[in-house]
Amino acid sequence: MRIAVVGLGRMGRALAERLLEEGDQVSVWNRTASRAAVLQEQGARAMDSVDDVGDGCGAVFLCLADDRSTRDVAAPKGRARTGWESTLVVNTGTVAPDVVTALAHVYGERFVNAPIVGPPHALRSGAAKFIVAGPASGRAGLLPLWKAFAGAHDVGEDPQTAAVIKLLHNQMLLVQLAVIAETLRAGRAAGVDDATLATTLRESAMMPAGLRNRIDVLFDPDHAGWFSIVQGTKDVTLFLDLAKGSGTPLPVTEAAREAYEQLAEDGWETHDVTALVEYGRHSA
Repeated sequence: MRIAVVGLGRMGRALAERLLEEGDQVSVWNRTASRAAVLQEQGARAMDSVDDVGDGCGAVFLCLADDRSTRDVAAPKGRARTGWESTLVVNTGTVAPDVVTALAHVYGERFVNAPIVGPPHALRSGAAKFIVAGPASGRAGLLPLWKAFAGAHDVGEDPQTAAVIKLLHNQMLLVQLAVIAETLRAGRAAGVDDATLATTLRESAMMPAGLRNRIDVLFDPDHAGWFSIVQGTKDVTLFLDLAKGSGTPLPVTEAAREAYEQLAEDGWETHDVTALVEYGRHSA
């Protein structure tokens, strides 16, 4: 299949590499053009512009950082891109449901929302999963691609549903991580050494399975992971926005957001979310 990947951050690069390995013909684009160089060496075609998807492109995958970049790139001035007239447009990023609705309005039957559950290395190895929602024809056109990954969780025809489900996933991850970070800080304060604490986290039945791949990064003083404090704060905020106007109090999630916001103020904004263990300490 001919595929264009737009946005070459960690997730976009991992997606492009997996598709190339599976034998798909992949074109790539990023605002910082130099990011395409490594993928070119692996067989990707670097697009001269974001509209240059090429003839016969089956799908444009959006792997963009946030609401603003997704709107700006995929629907400038609220209009469909002229170069994407005959291709599916697939959003894989974590964005607000109203952004998804806007893209669905612009692209109609050709828009599918498919946010990714899993870190970049899982995406690269084919172990990540997609949450998929959109028109039946669009979802059907993507079925062959999911065989290269851990499959897709089909949540129906409303693209917003996939956005909400992804935010539920990320809220669970980020709030549970805030708890584990406090567990680690309390253990250290009580004089338990890091080796014992690491073993405790690995062997405890209380450790969430989805956070086990972050244990090593929790103990890394540089917290050089793949999901930054800025991104975490953004996703927790999007989750809390879901509850606005509903009268549903979410005090635990509110407290987690405040912790992430404080970490950003303390200079950890570009570090992995595991930097929560450094709460109260400014970045070096």
